[in-house]
Amino acid sequence: MEANKIKGEAKSLVLDNGAEITYCELGTQNEEVLVSGAFFFHTFMPVMEILAQRYHVFGIVMRFDGPADIFDTDGGVHWTRQWGKDVYDFVVKMGIKKFHYFGKCHGTVPGWYLFKNHPEMLIDFCSFFLCPHLKGQDSDSWFEMARQGDIPKMMASAIRKPETGLPKKMAEAASIGNAATGPAIPKYAAHPEKIWDSLDECERDLRNATVPIGYMFGSDDPLMNDYYTSNMYIWRVTKGCHFTILNGEKHLMEIDTPERVADEALAFIDQAKKNYD
Repeated sequence: MEANKIKGEAKSLVLDNGAEITYCELGTQNEEVLVSGAFFFHTFMPVMEILAQRYHVFGIVMRFDGPADIFDTDGGVHWTRQWGKDVYDFVVKMGIKKFHYFGKCHGTVPGWYLFKNHPEMLIDFCSFFLCPHLKGQDSDSWFEMARQGDIPKMMASAIRKPETGLPKKMAEAASIGNAATGPAIPKYAAHPEKIWDSLDECERDLRNATVPIGYMFGSDDPLMNDYYTSNMYIWRVTKGCHFTILNGEKHLMEIDTPERVADEALAFIDQAKKNYD
Protein backbone atom coordinates (compact mmCIF):
# COMPACT_ATOMS: atom_id res chain seq x y z
CA MET A 1 0.00 0.00 0.00
CA GLU A 2 1.25 3.48 -0.91
CA ALA A 3 -0.12 5.16 2.19
CA ASN A 4 2.43 7.99 1.91
CA LYS A 5 0.56 9.29 -1.13
CA ILE A 6 -2.54 10.08 0.94
CA LYS A 7 -2.82 12.69 3.66
CA GLY A 8 -5.15 10.95 6.06
CA GLU A 9 -6.41 7.40 6.32
CA ALA A 10 -5.31 5.18 3.43
CA LYS A 11 -6.92 1.91 2.39
CA SER A 12 -6.02 -0.66 -0.24
CA LEU A 13 -7.75 -3.06 -2.59
CA VAL A 14 -6.11 -5.82 -4.65
CA LEU A 15 -7.56 -6.07 -8.15
CA ASP A 16 -8.11 -9.37 -9.94
CA ASN A 17 -4.88 -8.86 -11.92
CA GLY A 18 -2.93 -8.65 -8.65
CA ALA A 19 -2.38 -4.89 -8.65
CA GLU A 20 -2.75 -3.25 -5.25
CA ILE A 21 -4.64 0.03 -5.41
CA THR A 22 -4.29 2.57 -2.61
CA TYR A 23 -7.30 4.79 -2.00
CA CYS A 24 -9.02 7.09 0.45
CA GLU A 25 -12.71 7.14 1.28
CA LEU A 26 -14.69 10.10 2.62
CA GLY A 27 -18.34 11.00 3.07
CA THR A 28 -19.45 7.44 3.81
CA GLN A 29 -22.73 8.81 5.17
CA ASN A 30 -23.76 9.78 1.63
CA GLU A 31 -25.34 7.45 -0.92
CA GLU A 32 -24.31 9.08 -4.20
CA VAL A 33 -20.74 8.22 -5.25
CA LEU A 34 -18.02 10.48 -6.65
CA VAL A 35 -14.71 9.00 -7.81
CA SER A 36 -11.45 10.87 -8.37
CA GLY A 37 -8.06 9.65 -9.55
CA ALA A 38 -4.66 11.24 -8.87
CA PHE A 39 -1.00 10.42 -8.28
CA PHE A 40 -1.38 11.68 -4.71
CA PHE A 41 -3.97 13.14 -2.36
CA HIS A 42 -2.25 15.74 -0.21
CA THR A 43 -2.94 19.25 -1.50
CA PHE A 44 -6.15 18.03 -3.11
CA MET A 45 -7.64 16.73 0.14
CA PRO A 46 -9.37 20.03 1.04
CA VAL A 47 -11.28 19.78 -2.25
CA MET A 48 -12.16 16.15 -1.55
CA GLU A 49 -13.39 17.03 1.94
CA ILE A 50 -15.76 19.66 0.56
CA LEU A 51 -17.10 17.24 -2.06
CA ALA A 52 -17.54 14.63 0.69
CA GLN A 53 -20.08 16.87 2.40
CA ARG A 54 -22.44 15.85 -0.40
CA TYR A 55 -21.01 12.65 -1.92
CA HIS A 56 -19.47 9.34 -0.94
CA VAL A 57 -16.00 10.10 -2.29
CA PHE A 58 -13.29 7.66 -3.36
CA GLY A 59 -9.82 8.99 -4.16
CA ILE A 60 -7.86 6.39 -6.14
CA VAL A 61 -4.07 6.60 -6.35
CA MET A 62 -2.82 6.19 -9.93
CA ARG A 63 0.19 3.86 -9.76
CA PHE A 64 3.43 3.62 -11.76
CA ASP A 65 4.28 -0.07 -11.33
CA GLY A 66 2.82 -3.48 -10.60
CA PRO A 67 0.87 -5.94 -12.79
CA ALA A 68 -0.44 -4.49 -16.05
CA ASP A 69 -2.91 -5.49 -18.75
CA ILE A 70 -2.39 -2.87 -21.45
CA PHE A 71 0.90 -2.36 -23.27
CA ASP A 72 2.30 0.06 -25.83
CA THR A 73 4.02 -0.91 -29.07
CA ASP A 74 7.42 -0.65 -27.37
CA GLY A 75 6.39 -3.24 -24.77
CA GLY A 76 6.01 -0.73 -21.94
CA VAL A 77 2.80 -0.21 -20.02
CA HIS A 78 0.33 2.05 -21.83
CA TRP A 79 -0.36 4.02 -18.66
CA THR A 80 -2.96 6.31 -20.21
CA ARG A 81 -5.22 3.31 -20.65
CA GLN A 82 -3.98 1.30 -17.67
CA TRP A 83 -4.86 4.05 -15.19
CA GLY A 84 -8.37 4.07 -16.60
CA LYS A 85 -8.71 0.30 -16.47
CA ASP A 86 -7.48 0.33 -12.87
CA VAL A 87 -10.29 2.70 -11.90
CA TYR A 88 -12.83 0.65 -13.82
CA ASP A 89 -11.67 -2.58 -12.16
CA PHE A 90 -11.74 -0.83 -8.78
CA VAL A 91 -15.33 0.40 -9.02
CA VAL A 92 -16.54 -2.95 -10.36
CA LYS A 93 -14.88 -4.80 -7.48
CA MET A 94 -16.39 -2.32 -5.02
CA GLY A 95 -19.84 -2.91 -6.52
CA ILE A 96 -20.26 0.70 -7.68
CA LYS A 97 -22.61 0.92 -10.67
CA LYS A 98 -22.95 4.68 -11.34
CA PHE A 99 -20.91 7.62 -10.16
CA HIS A 100 -19.70 11.14 -10.81
CA TYR A 101 -16.08 11.33 -11.94
CA PHE A 102 -13.91 14.29 -11.00
CA GLY A 103 -10.40 14.60 -12.40
CA LYS A 104 -7.81 17.36 -12.18
CA CYS A 105 -5.01 17.37 -14.80
CA HIS A 106 -3.53 13.83 -14.92
CA GLY A 107 -6.48 12.73 -12.80
CA THR A 108 -8.80 13.33 -15.77
CA VAL A 109 -7.17 10.46 -17.68
CA PRO A 110 -9.15 7.63 -16.02
CA GLY A 111 -12.29 9.65 -16.62
CA TRP A 112 -11.56 9.83 -20.32
CA TYR A 113 -10.97 6.08 -20.39
CA LEU A 114 -14.37 5.58 -18.76
CA PHE A 115 -15.99 8.09 -21.13
CA LYS A 116 -14.72 6.09 -24.11
CA ASN A 117 -15.16 2.54 -22.83
CA HIS A 118 -17.82 2.61 -20.08
CA PRO A 119 -19.94 5.77 -20.47
CA GLU A 120 -22.95 4.00 -18.96
CA MET A 121 -21.21 4.19 -15.56
CA LEU A 122 -20.72 7.96 -15.60
CA ILE A 123 -23.38 10.30 -14.27
CA ASP A 124 -21.19 13.20 -15.35
CA PHE A 125 -17.51 14.04 -15.71
CA CYS A 126 -15.59 17.05 -14.35
CA SER A 127 -12.48 17.33 -16.53
CA PHE A 128 -10.59 20.20 -14.93
CA PHE A 129 -7.42 21.75 -16.36
CA LEU A 130 -6.95 19.02 -19.00
CA CYS A 131 -8.75 17.64 -22.02
CA PRO A 132 -7.92 15.59 -25.14
CA HIS A 133 -5.63 17.57 -27.44
CA LEU A 134 -7.19 17.43 -30.89
CA LYS A 135 -5.09 20.26 -32.36
CA GLY A 136 -1.64 19.40 -31.11
CA GLN A 137 0.66 21.45 -28.93
CA ASP A 138 1.52 25.16 -29.18
CA SER A 139 4.49 25.21 -26.80
CA ASP A 140 6.16 23.07 -24.16
CA SER A 141 6.97 25.48 -21.33
CA TRP A 142 5.58 23.26 -18.54
CA PHE A 143 7.52 20.07 -19.17
CA GLU A 144 10.60 21.96 -20.39
CA MET A 145 11.12 23.16 -16.85
CA ALA A 146 10.93 19.55 -15.68
CA ARG A 147 13.45 18.42 -18.30
CA GLN A 148 15.82 21.12 -17.08
CA GLY A 149 15.49 19.64 -13.60
CA ASP A 150 13.91 22.74 -12.10
CA ILE A 151 10.84 21.17 -10.50
CA PRO A 152 10.46 24.00 -7.91
CA LYS A 153 10.33 26.57 -10.73
CA MET A 154 7.84 24.39 -12.61
CA MET A 155 5.57 24.17 -9.58
CA ALA A 156 5.97 27.83 -8.57
CA SER A 157 4.90 28.92 -12.07
CA ALA A 158 1.60 27.14 -11.46
CA ILE A 159 0.76 28.62 -8.04
CA ARG A 160 -0.74 32.05 -7.57
CA LYS A 161 0.65 32.27 -4.02
CA PRO A 162 3.95 30.35 -4.23
CA GLU A 163 5.31 31.74 -0.96
CA THR A 164 2.80 29.61 0.94
CA GLY A 165 1.85 27.02 -1.66
CA LEU A 166 5.20 25.84 -3.00
CA PRO A 167 6.40 24.09 0.19
CA LYS A 168 3.13 22.13 0.28
CA LYS A 169 3.43 21.10 -3.36
CA MET A 170 7.08 20.08 -3.12
CA ALA A 171 6.32 17.91 -0.08
CA GLU A 172 3.52 16.26 -2.03
CA ALA A 173 5.67 15.73 -5.14
CA ALA A 174 8.28 13.97 -3.01
CA SER A 175 5.72 11.27 -2.22
CA ILE A 176 6.02 9.77 -5.72
CA GLY A 177 9.84 9.67 -5.64
CA ASN A 178 11.61 8.87 -8.90
CA ALA A 179 8.33 8.77 -10.83
CA ALA A 180 8.26 12.58 -10.63
CA THR A 181 11.11 12.75 -13.15
CA GLY A 182 10.44 9.46 -14.96
CA PRO A 183 9.05 9.04 -18.49
CA ALA A 184 5.49 7.99 -17.58
CA ILE A 185 4.30 11.47 -16.57
CA PRO A 186 5.34 13.51 -19.65
CA LYS A 187 4.53 10.62 -22.02
CA TYR A 188 1.09 9.73 -20.70
CA ALA A 189 -0.24 11.94 -17.90
CA ALA A 190 -1.03 15.01 -20.01
CA HIS A 191 -2.33 13.11 -23.03
CA PRO A 192 -5.84 11.66 -22.62
CA GLU A 193 -6.14 11.64 -26.42
CA LYS A 194 -3.83 8.57 -26.39
CA ILE A 195 -6.75 6.53 -25.07
CA TRP A 196 -8.13 6.61 -28.62
CA ASP A 197 -6.55 5.00 -31.67
CA SER A 198 -6.82 8.27 -33.58
CA LEU A 199 -7.71 11.92 -33.07
CA ASP A 200 -10.58 11.53 -35.55
CA GLU A 201 -12.06 8.77 -33.42
CA CYS A 202 -11.67 10.91 -30.30
CA GLU A 203 -13.40 13.89 -31.91
CA ARG A 204 -16.24 11.69 -33.15
CA ASP A 205 -16.88 10.43 -29.63
CA LEU A 206 -16.84 13.98 -28.24
CA ARG A 207 -19.32 15.15 -30.85
CA ASN A 208 -21.62 12.29 -29.86
CA ALA A 209 -21.08 12.52 -26.09
CA THR A 210 -23.82 11.03 -23.94
CA VAL A 211 -22.08 11.99 -20.68
CA PRO A 212 -22.31 15.61 -19.42
CA ILE A 213 -18.77 17.01 -19.41
CA GLY A 214 -17.58 20.06 -17.50
CA TYR A 215 -14.26 21.63 -18.48
CA MET A 216 -12.47 24.21 -16.36
CA PHE A 217 -9.17 26.05 -16.90
CA GLY A 218 -7.25 28.88 -15.32
CA SER A 219 -6.23 31.64 -17.71
CA ASP A 220 -2.67 31.75 -16.31
CA ASP A 221 -2.08 28.01 -16.24
CA PRO A 222 1.16 27.28 -18.17
CA LEU A 223 -0.10 23.84 -19.24
CA MET A 224 -3.36 25.34 -20.48
CA ASN A 225 -1.44 27.77 -22.66
CA ASP A 226 0.94 25.06 -23.94
CA TYR A 227 -2.19 23.54 -25.52
CA TYR A 228 -4.13 26.74 -26.05
CA THR A 229 -5.40 25.92 -29.57
CA SER A 230 -6.61 22.47 -28.51
CA ASN A 231 -8.25 23.82 -25.37
CA MET A 232 -10.07 26.51 -27.32
CA TYR A 233 -11.26 23.90 -29.81
CA ILE A 234 -12.56 21.33 -27.36
CA TRP A 235 -15.69 23.23 -26.33
CA ARG A 236 -16.76 23.57 -29.96
CA VAL A 237 -16.81 19.81 -30.54
CA THR A 238 -17.92 18.36 -27.19
CA LYS A 239 -21.68 17.90 -27.32
CA GLY A 240 -23.47 19.85 -24.59
CA CYS A 241 -20.33 20.60 -22.59
CA HIS A 242 -19.89 23.18 -19.85
CA PHE A 243 -16.73 25.26 -20.35
CA THR A 244 -15.26 27.69 -17.82
CA ILE A 245 -12.10 29.80 -17.77
CA LEU A 246 -11.23 31.52 -14.50
CA ASN A 247 -9.20 34.65 -15.07
CA GLY A 248 -5.94 34.80 -13.14
CA GLU A 249 -6.05 31.25 -11.82
CA LYS A 250 -3.14 28.87 -12.33
CA HIS A 251 -2.65 25.14 -12.71
CA LEU A 252 -2.43 24.33 -9.00
CA MET A 253 -5.58 26.21 -8.13
CA GLU A 254 -6.49 23.60 -5.52
CA ILE A 255 -3.63 24.98 -3.40
CA ASP A 256 -4.59 28.63 -3.85
CA THR A 257 -8.34 28.29 -3.46
CA PRO A 258 -9.68 24.75 -2.91
CA GLU A 259 -13.15 26.04 -2.08
CA ARG A 260 -13.54 27.53 -5.54
CA VAL A 261 -12.41 24.32 -7.26
CA ALA A 262 -15.02 22.37 -5.32
CA ASP A 263 -17.68 25.04 -5.89
CA GLU A 264 -17.11 24.92 -9.65
CA ALA A 265 -17.40 21.14 -9.67
CA LEU A 266 -20.58 21.17 -7.61
CA ALA A 267 -22.13 23.91 -9.76
CA PHE A 268 -21.46 21.91 -12.91
CA ILE A 269 -22.92 18.73 -11.39
CA ASP A 270 -26.04 20.62 -10.33
CA GLN A 271 -26.52 21.95 -13.85
CA ALA A 272 -25.86 18.55 -15.42
CA LYS A 273 -28.67 17.08 -13.32
CA LYS A 274 -31.18 19.63 -14.59
CA ASN A 275 -31.03 18.45 -18.22
CA TYR A 276 -31.71 21.65 -20.15
CA ASP A 277 -32.77 19.85 -23.36
